[in-house]
Amino acid sequence: MNHPIQLNDSILITIKRLGINGEGIGYYKRLAVFVEDALPEEVVEVKITEIKEKYVKGVITQIKEKSPNRMDPPCPYFGKCGGCQIQHMNYDTQLLEKKHLVMEAFERYYQGDMRKIPIYDTIGMDEPFFYRNKSSLPLRHDGKKVVAGMYAKNSNHLVFIDECMVESKLINEARKLILDRLTQAQVDIYNPKTKKGILRFLIIRAFEDTKETQVTFVLTKPDRKLIDLLSKLPYTSHNYSINADDKAIELFGKETILVSGKETIQGKLMNLSFSISPMAFYQLNSKQTEVLYEQIKKACHLTGQEKILDCYCGIGSIGMMLAPTAKEVRGIDTNKEGIENAKLFALQNQIGNAFFYAGNILPYMDQFEKEGFIPDIVVVDPPRKGLELNFIQYLQKSKIKKIVYVSCNPATLAKNASHLHKEYIIRWIQPLDMFAQTANVEAVCLLERR
Repeated sequence: MNHPIQLNDSILITIKRLGINGEGIGYYKRLAVFVEDALPEEVVEVKITEIKEKYVKGVITQIKEKSPNRMDPPCPYFGKCGGCQIQHMNYDTQLLEKKHLVMEAFERYYQGDMRKIPIYDTIGMDEPFFYRNKSSLPLRHDGKKVVAGMYAKNSNHLVFIDECMVESKLINEARKLILDRLTQAQVDIYNPKTKKGILRFLIIRAFEDTKETQVTFVLTKPDRKLIDLLSKLPYTSHNYSINADDKAIELFGKETILVSGKETIQGKLMNLSFSISPMAFYQLNSKQTEVLYEQIKKACHLTGQEKILDCYCGIGSIGMMLAPTAKEVRGIDTNKEGIENAKLFALQNQIGNAFFYAGNILPYMDQFEKEGFIPDIVVVDPPRKGLELNFIQYLQKSKIKKIVYVSCNPATLAKNASHLHKEYIIRWIQPLDMFAQTANVEAVCLLERR
């Protein structure tokens, strides 16, 4: 590699923008330099720590000119754990930079005319701390007690935490009590180095509106002592799952087993009640989910005559929110547990025009068409990798009038929208902050058939 820069070199650069992982990006002789914890507008002295073909990475050795938007992060673990990336940036600037991340993704990946796409200001949160309704943390024994932690950035090193400032207070309180109980009982905690031990992860989901809490232990094998301890915890639902594969992407094993309490916990969404089981997906930010769903309603602009298809529907919350003002809603997801929750969701709220199906999208599309169900609107909320290519091809050839795309990854949103742009025009994009203090940004994109 013929770089104008070498390992351990010290350079002075101005940070121009924020990267997708929250790092500052500047340029040295046209070469991109990624600098952790640097903010746009700052002039920083940087030591080069890593060289790649098209960019280099470095660390700040001195801030020569500090951004007026830099602040002291309130969390003592900031910079140590990898949970938050931009807590050292004031909140108004976080919202501005998240809009820029969406704009930059479209400038890079969208092949249509960017000048015709309105990208609105990011909708923020009233209280950008203590908002997450779910925590999934690995456990360790520090020699004296059982502790939970988050992995340091780009590392398998665990940073032990007593309180997380982006998780709800209900979750923080529950975790503290559970860790105390585990320490007192001297339970066998898994050690990834020796591959010995039983209890690997503690997963807690809790809703402030209902005060219901769901606790799940992930174990390497069934253990009577741990199961007995779990059953005596003072919460709504106690479960465990077996997963001994430390290379698995998913924390849960193939199933969860209810030990005591209720199979599901209750949550609230606007004027609806829902039940959710441990393995089912739901948005992590309860209050901001309602703001997100208002934007989806705005994009759908329902008259009561529309047929809606809700893809990647999880527990069916988007479809259920739209059903009262639609003719019919059908939801599809591969997560069978989530679909069972969706059916219960409809039953609980006496909504008779919403139906849910477990499996892959395209086989159901063919089945629905034979039944005379051709959607006017498709709502998609895919994982970070975006839409599957065969589904994009189906949408291109379909007669669907409107796509409402909910995205947690601006890059895949821009790529997918680019694939669709010959058939669909983008009317607007609305970024939202679902994950304050992190570099993640959510967006609702309205596409209409040309």
